[in-house]
Amino acid sequence: MTPVFEQMGLPSNIVYIRPITLADLPRDIQMELGDNTPLFAVFSEDGTQIALVEDQNVAFALAKEHEFNLQSVH
Repeated sequence: MTPVFEQMGLPSNIVYIRPITLADLPRDIQMELGDNTPLFAVFSEDGTQIALVEDQNVAFALAKEHEFNLQSVH
């Protein structure tokens, strides 16, 4: 079975999670979300955004579920 990161065309299975502000998103998505919605994105090691979720724990679970190697970024 081909690993998920290869199926997605990503360089490796290394990912990081960081909070995203509403202003970082395209205008049409901003309009769909409320101003107080916390957002977290999962990024590949090359900075490609893989996912956008409303809960940090969901972001961690998503990375684990798809066997990504979650790295800390400071």
